Amino acid sequence: MNMMDLLKKTLAFGMGAAALSAEKLKQFADDMVARGEMTSEEAGKFVDDVSKRADDEKRTVQEWVREQMSKMLQQVGAAESARVEALEQRIAALEERLGVPAAEAKAEAGAVGE
Repeated sequence: MNMMDLLKKTLAFGMGAAALSAEKLKQFADDMVARGEMTSEEAGKFVDDVSKRADDEKRTVQEWVREQMSKMLQQVGAAESARVEALEQRIAALEERLGVPAAEAKAEAGAVGE
Protein backbone atom coordinates (compact mmCIF):
# COMPACT_ATOMS: atom_id res chain seq x y z
CA MET A 1 0.00 0.00 0.00
CA ASN A 2 1.51 3.33 -1.00
CA MET A 3 1.44 6.53 1.04
CA MET A 4 -1.45 8.07 -0.92
CA ASP A 5 -3.65 4.99 -0.41
CA LEU A 6 -2.85 5.00 3.29
CA LEU A 7 -3.70 8.70 3.55
CA LYS A 8 -7.00 8.22 1.67
CA LYS A 9 -8.01 5.33 3.94
CA THR A 10 -7.07 7.30 7.04
CA LEU A 11 -9.13 10.30 5.93
CA ALA A 12 -12.08 8.08 5.00
CA PHE A 13 -11.94 6.49 8.45
CA GLY A 14 -11.84 9.94 10.06
CA MET A 15 -14.82 11.17 8.06
CA GLY A 16 -16.77 8.01 8.92
CA ALA A 17 -15.97 8.49 12.59
CA ALA A 18 -17.09 12.12 12.38
CA ALA A 19 -20.40 11.11 10.79
CA LEU A 20 -20.95 8.50 13.50
CA SER A 21 -20.09 11.03 16.18
CA ALA A 22 -22.60 13.53 14.76
CA GLU A 23 -25.28 10.84 14.88
CA LYS A 24 -24.40 9.95 18.48
CA LEU A 25 -24.34 13.63 19.44
CA LYS A 26 -27.87 14.13 18.09
CA GLN A 27 -29.01 10.99 19.87
CA PHE A 28 -27.44 12.21 23.13
CA ALA A 29 -29.19 15.58 22.84
CA ASP A 30 -32.52 13.89 22.10
CA ASP A 31 -32.06 11.67 25.18
CA MET A 32 -31.32 14.72 27.35
CA VAL A 33 -34.52 16.39 26.11
CA ALA A 34 -36.53 13.20 26.74
CA ARG A 35 -35.22 13.06 30.33
CA GLY A 36 -36.09 16.72 30.84
CA GLU A 37 -32.48 17.73 31.48
CA MET A 38 -32.39 20.03 28.49
CA THR A 39 -34.99 21.91 26.46
CA SER A 40 -35.26 21.25 22.75
CA GLU A 41 -33.89 24.76 22.11
CA GLU A 42 -30.87 24.06 24.33
CA ALA A 43 -30.35 20.71 22.65
CA GLY A 44 -30.47 22.34 19.22
CA LYS A 45 -27.96 25.00 20.27
CA PHE A 46 -25.74 22.35 21.86
CA VAL A 47 -25.72 20.23 18.69
CA ASP A 48 -25.07 23.32 16.53
CA ASP A 49 -22.20 24.49 18.74
CA VAL A 50 -20.50 21.11 18.86
CA SER A 51 -21.03 20.60 15.12
CA LYS A 52 -19.50 24.01 14.38
CA ARG A 53 -16.47 23.19 16.53
CA ALA A 54 -16.15 19.82 14.77
CA ASP A 55 -16.31 21.55 11.36
CA ASP A 56 -13.62 24.01 12.46
CA GLU A 57 -11.42 21.15 13.62
CA LYS A 58 -12.04 19.29 10.38
CA ARG A 59 -10.88 22.31 8.36
CA THR A 60 -7.81 22.61 10.56
CA VAL A 61 -6.96 18.95 10.03
CA GLN A 62 -7.55 19.21 6.29
CA GLU A 63 -5.22 22.21 6.06
CA TRP A 64 -2.58 20.38 8.10
CA VAL A 65 -2.86 17.34 5.81
CA ARG A 66 -2.51 19.60 2.73
CA GLU A 67 0.60 21.21 4.19
CA GLN A 68 2.12 17.84 5.10
CA MET A 69 1.38 16.41 1.65
CA SER A 70 2.89 19.47 0.00
CA LYS A 71 6.03 19.16 2.13
CA MET A 72 6.26 15.45 1.40
CA LEU A 73 5.87 15.99 -2.35
CA GLN A 74 8.52 18.70 -2.29
CA GLN A 75 10.90 16.37 -0.45
CA VAL A 76 10.58 13.73 -3.16
CA GLY A 77 10.98 16.34 -5.88
CA ALA A 78 7.41 16.39 -7.18
CA ALA A 79 6.07 19.66 -8.53
CA GLU A 80 2.72 21.07 -7.46
CA SER A 81 0.07 21.21 -10.17
CA ALA A 82 -0.06 25.03 -10.13
CA ARG A 83 3.70 25.16 -10.78
CA VAL A 84 3.46 22.61 -13.60
CA GLU A 85 0.56 24.52 -15.17
CA ALA A 86 2.49 27.81 -14.99
CA LEU A 87 5.50 26.16 -16.65
CA GLU A 88 3.30 24.66 -19.37
CA GLN A 89 1.87 28.12 -20.10
CA ARG A 90 5.36 29.59 -20.33
CA ILE A 91 6.44 26.81 -22.69
CA ALA A 92 3.37 27.33 -24.88
CA ALA A 93 4.10 31.07 -25.04
CA LEU A 94 7.72 30.41 -26.03
CA GLU A 95 6.66 27.89 -28.65
CA GLU A 96 4.23 30.42 -30.04
CA ARG A 97 6.98 33.05 -30.22
CA LEU A 98 9.24 30.55 -31.99
CA GLY A 99 6.48 29.59 -34.41
CA VAL A 100 6.34 25.93 -33.41
CA PRO A 101 2.96 24.48 -34.48
CA ALA A 102 0.93 23.16 -31.55
CA ALA A 103 0.61 19.64 -33.02
CA GLU A 104 4.39 19.39 -33.49
CA ALA A 105 5.02 20.67 -29.96
CA LYS A 106 2.62 18.10 -28.49
CA ALA A 107 4.28 15.27 -30.46
CA GLU A 108 7.71 16.36 -29.21
CA ALA A 109 6.42 16.64 -25.63
CA GLY A 110 5.07 13.08 -25.84
CA ALA A 111 8.41 11.78 -27.08
CA VAL A 112 10.27 13.55 -24.25
CA GLY A 113 7.90 12.21 -21.57
CA GLU A 114 8.31 8.59 -22.65
